Amino acid sequence: MPSLVFSCLALPAVALIVRRLAVDELPAAAVVVLTALSPIPVMYATFGRPHTLLFAWLMWATVVALAAADSGDRRLWIAAGALLGLTVFVHPTAPLYALTAFGAAWLYAPGSLREKVRAAWPGAVALLVTFVPYYVKTLHVLSDRYGVGGNGQAGRTFSGRPVWEDALHFVAPGRHDVNYFTALAALGVVVLLARRSYRPLVFCVFTVAAPIAFFSAVPTSGDSALFFDRYMIPVTPAFLVLVCIGVFTVASWAGTWRVLVAVVLVSGLAAIEVRFDLDHRRATERIGVDGVVAVVRHEQAGTVLFGSTGTSGANFSAFDYGHPANLLDHLVALRVSSLARVDDETCSNLVPFLRTTRPRYGLWLFYAASSDEVTAAQKALDTSPIGGHYFAVRSSEPLAPRALVREGVRLRLRWKQAVPVNRRVDELLAADRSALAGACVPYGDLGDPGISPHWPPVKTTHQ
Repeated sequence: MPSLVFSCLALPAVALIVRRLAVDELPAAAVVVLTALSPIPVMYATFGRPHTLLFAWLMWATVVALAAADSGDRRLWIAAGALLGLTVFVHPTAPLYALTAFGAAWLYAPGSLREKVRAAWPGAVALLVTFVPYYVKTLHVLSDRYGVGGNGQAGRTFSGRPVWEDALHFVAPGRHDVNYFTALAALGVVVLLARRSYRPLVFCVFTVAAPIAFFSAVPTSGDSALFFDRYMIPVTPAFLVLVCIGVFTVASWAGTWRVLVAVVLVSGLAAIEVRFDLDHRRATERIGVDGVVAVVRHEQAGTVLFGSTGTSGANFSAFDYGHPANLLDHLVALRVSSLARVDDETCSNLVPFLRTTRPRYGLWLFYAASSDEVTAAQKALDTSPIGGHYFAVRSSEPLAPRALVREGVRLRLRWKQAVPVNRRVDELLAADRSALAGACVPYGDLGDPGISPHWPPVKTTHQ
């Protein structure tokens, strides 16, 4: 829910950015509608991740930066620099977009080079002061996670295609590189060149090109430095400005019918985006959490839901990179509030639970991706699958906390023997055993292995 709210908060800022760019006869509403329906921002608006907060923050900071560019007011430049620099506290990749937004606004500013430097330098100082100290302090973490520089490789993508090609598909939904969005954006560039509207052109092109150039040229080695779709979310409005310029240029050729043609074209583009949005929704629904929720909803109130585990299937892997079946207990607990969730991915979550004494039922969830794993798990756990892949096992009677944890160890050992490819179950076993032995040593980022997709310390090739 917060991700959706942040995504919505970005939209008024997108409208203000369009108005600031002052492109003739370009209704801000068209850009806002297409941004609101753009598949990648919509997809991440349903995730509990910080990218939509970063998106909203960057859009509003860009509004301030463009206001500073138009007015030349140093105080606005300082405010813009500080706002953009502070985005580093939202996400580690933020400085790339902060520097891009500041640079794009500076290029957009009117006047000579000297005049622009004289007006904007205090803002550049504010930008550096706000993000450099944090970056220096956390440089080792960034190096571990992103592996920037060194012996890394530039232009790394999941698809194996060049960065620019993936980027096109992220901002311009379609099956081919040349599609309605890219063709209209190219027309928008030509129109701005023909009109000599160089300021909005430079702003949009620089905004879109900067992350593409960065990921194409800078060598990296960490998984998080692969070129992900989410890395194009902040540039989507700038790209759609060019698209809409192309739309309204085509509409202008229709004379008195131009309004109707513009509505039809924008509606057609929106329909393409909605088709991709619905495809993602259907893929998410195929994860089948509803079936598990329906089964466990009737469990006795106060039943303890422990951490889930399982192998990776296509839906789970696509749903949330790095956190497949380990998310299941989180999703179920969000929808069945009567369950008491004790996520024993780390022993530190178990210690307070073991201090209690009230006997309760326990509930353990497992996910088997392949049919062979389902057959083996069904035999080992002595229960039928839910929705073809899920298993929910409840203790036969209420047990004291320590007895529940021991029962969890027994079930997970049986699961591990049946589905040995799921090595991440070792994380749960290690946490349970250390908590029972009174030798708990928290691990993971901030003591929680669920925070980072590149955990646990038990290195696995198959989550």
